[in-house]
Amino acid sequence: MSFSTCPYCKAAGLIEGTLQSTGTLHFRPGGVKFLTFRTADIGVSSFMCPDCGGITIKGNTQKLELVQQTKGRQTVPQTVG
Repeated sequence: MSFSTCPYCKAAGLIEGTLQSTGTLHFRPGGVKFLTFRTADIGVSSFMCPDCGGITIKGNTQKLELVQQTKGRQTVPQTVG
């Protein structure tokens, strides 16, 4: 899917920005517990159409692939002792 045109009204010239909340907005795939040295949170980018106001959200597919490789596997840090 191209993000140069609006998926709602087909206008050109989407404006890239960020979505904000009281914290950072992330996507987390179902079934993921936690990873050592990394989180399962996947950052998102957003684009807004200046004509209709439609907002499109796009996630980081490289991070999704990494998270899915360890999906459902709970990794616990090892202690030295």
